[in-house]
Amino acid sequence: MTEAKSLERALADAFTKADTLKAPLAARLKFYLGESRKLLPDLEATYDGLVARIQANGADSLVPALGEKLPDFLMTDSDGHLVELASLLRQGPLVISFNRGPWCDYCGLELHALARAYPEIVAAGGEVVSIVPETAKYARVLQETRGLPFRVLTDLDLAYALSLGLVFWVGDKIKQTYLQFGIDLEQFQGHGGWLLPIPATLVIGRDGRVKARFVDPDFRHRLGMEEILGALA
Repeated sequence: MTEAKSLERALADAFTKADTLKAPLAARLKFYLGESRKLLPDLEATYDGLVARIQANGADSLVPALGEKLPDFLMTDSDGHLVELASLLRQGPLVISFNRGPWCDYCGLELHALARAYPEIVAAGGEVVSIVPETAKYARVLQETRGLPFRVLTDLDLAYALSLGLVFWVGDKIKQTYLQFGIDLEQFQGHGGWLLPIPATLVIGRDGRVKARFVDPDFRHRLGMEEILGALA
């Protein structure tokens, strides 16, 4: 087995162990981060520097505060259907999760948690969508590989995330590292900007107002399912 394959297998094992922990999402993320720091110390250290850079510039000033209205959007889902925020809210409250793509295990852990909580979310009258900057083809890959029971929407050229101040440039070092792992954002997103969204999770009421929000430049942290279900209740 080559070194790259061995590392890939070790990361997959770490993800499975984290994902199957009988613990809240925060504990699963923390476990995976600990394993990733052992396997990829240089990458995680680079991430630490990236997070510090983004935090210094502020990350949530344009995201509506609690009680404020979220701007409308019109995006396509992984089947090419147009999806409007207003039409989703007519059916009930909405959980919106901004994610990076199918290659991001931290996103995968959050999305699996949302999939597990989905029956409770629906029982509370809610719905879930994941928003990614990737084309419909890779949005479909995300939906299928993560086994998601909810729709994945494409934020073309990160236009909506940009309007909320949730976009950053990854930098040359991370770009080169990603390419070594076969993560080509230019291929996935259809443009060469090498931009990513800051992961954020919002719970939006039927009135379009924010009931809960989580925005953290450190994509290794996510909103817990307890907070989401509490906001829906």
